[in-house]
Amino acid sequence: MRIGNYNNQNYLNIIKLFDQLNGGKKNKGLNNMNNLFGNNNSGMVEVVPGFFCKNDPKIIANFRKNFDEDGDFINSHGVAGMDITGKDPSEWHKIVDVSEEGRQSMFDMCKREFIQECGIANGDTTQRSEVFAAYQKSIPKADRLKATWTLGQYERQYNKALYEAVRASNPNWKPGQKFDVSVLNNITRESVESRIVQVGSDSFDLRPMVDCKA
Repeated sequence: MRIGNYNNQNYLNIIKLFDQLNGGKKNKGLNNMNNLFGNNNSGMVEVVPGFFCKNDPKIIANFRKNFDEDGDFINSHGVAGMDITGKDPSEWHKIVDVSEEGRQSMFDMCKREFIQECGIANGDTTQRSEVFAAYQKSIPKADRLKATWTLGQYERQYNKALYEAVRASNPNWKPGQKFDVSVLNNITRESVESRIVQVGSDSFDLRPMVDCKA
């Protein structure tokens, strides 16, 4: 954040940063915020539980745009219910049902980008955030954290299967090198999912390939 470029979103981000540094203890985070900027609580109002801003109608109105009607934070993709501040991973690191449409969208993205980037994960070009956000918006807010975790586990196995198929065709292939994309013609979501097994309550694994020929 540039000095002098202070706005409502920056304010919210700083508050959330202090919350995270203090283990989700928002009041303590606010106190640290006040110490940093020399403010006191008299000029602040609690807009939603645990979140404060300057007591100004315009600032309050803008601040509230960051939350839904339940007071849950809305992330940069317009999705509420994804804030994990103060939550134990065991609460949402669980395998749950994911719709076929959601899984297909993830598989299509994985296969397309695997071919496009020759097996390298490219954070600059990937559409994975959009795939996750679209799926999150299609399900109830209360289900989003667990379902997102599960979809991420499917993503890992899809990529693993694509990698194995290329290596089966060319054992010397390494990510980043070009390969014959036809070896992936028979790799479908269904073929990969037939090999997926659940491991414990929070992850998947992939059974070995029965037939290495694509």
